[in-house]
Amino acid sequence: MLNPATRVLWRSPSCIQLELGRRAVMLEGIDANAIRALTGQAADGGPASTSAAKPFESAVGPLAAAGFLIRPKPEVPSIAVPRLAADLAALRVRHGHQAEQILAVRRTSFVVLRGTGRTLTVVGALLAAAGVGHVAVHAEGDAVLEHAAPGGLLPDDEGFRYAAAAAGAIRRAAPECDTRPVADGRGPDLVVLCADQPLDADIRDSLHARGVPHLAVAGGADSGIVGPLVRPGRTSCLRCADLHRGDRDGAWPAFAVQLAQRPRHPAPDDVILATVLGGLAAAQALAHLDGENPATLDGTLEVHPPHWMVRRRGWAPHPACRCGSGVASLEPPGTMTT
Repeated sequence: MLNPATRVLWRSPSCIQLELGRRAVMLEGIDANAIRALTGQAADGGPASTSAAKPFESAVGPLAAAGFLIRPKPEVPSIAVPRLAADLAALRVRHGHQAEQILAVRRTSFVVLRGTGRTLTVVGALLAAAGVGHVAVHAEGDAVLEHAAPGGLLPDDEGFRYAAAAAGAIRRAAPECDTRPVADGRGPDLVVLCADQPLDADIRDSLHARGVPHLAVAGGADSGIVGPLVRPGRTSCLRCADLHRGDRDGAWPAFAVQLAQRPRHPAPDDVILATVLGGLAAAQALAHLDGENPATLDGTLEVHPPHWMVRRRGWAPHPACRCGSGVASLEPPGTMTT
């Protein structure tokens, strides 16, 4: 049957144009009966006759390979959440018949967010809204007014515990999402680390030792970085990045210690930049959960206002790191791509 995300446009009485996202294909020699067969509808509303699909026989293979055709199957339980219908349609554009399975995997995924700030809660709300079934927040301290952002914490959350306020923001985006701190008998599929200073080495090393995939996100007044997304033992890690920085600047280890100290005043945190970073981070996290290879594997995505161009910087495994990735990147560390 026709992929439900495909638009059918008549160019003439015998020619149609099928559009799937940015892709388009024209089919000539088509009549209304053939279109009813393609969409699974007969003229009387009953099942279509397979003979009506004869004009498509030579095109079935190429159309299926391009995602325009899929095998009919009943909807899976994941679409029981009505608001995910649009997400399922978007997934069908990119993944064809695998869309239902991808959405079902999201519904069983467990993501943990660690840190505070504006960006972290935006990431959590977006992941939950995209169908991730369990999103938990591990954070210390109270929410402050500066943490408020569209899609994240509210100004009224000031003074409440940050973790509880963030869980409330996630449930506003997806009431069915589980926000309990832990899952029953399982570890997270991904940990997102949001911080405006170098990450704590103990947290970094613990995640790596336990084999937990993790994604770093950092923002500020005039720049933001998403990545790397670390798959322990298979990609370059956060310590690799620190070692590369140390190679370039011998003072980096001392800077990292000083930068990790809590500032006396609120850290710069532009609300637009925080929201953009939240979207980028959520997209990278979903790519990981969906079984893809995100752009932040062995790399980071960097955003700099006011032009807002996203650039990718490659970070190869460092030869002195003991992370065990063992495969050198084809890009030298620091390679920039737009």
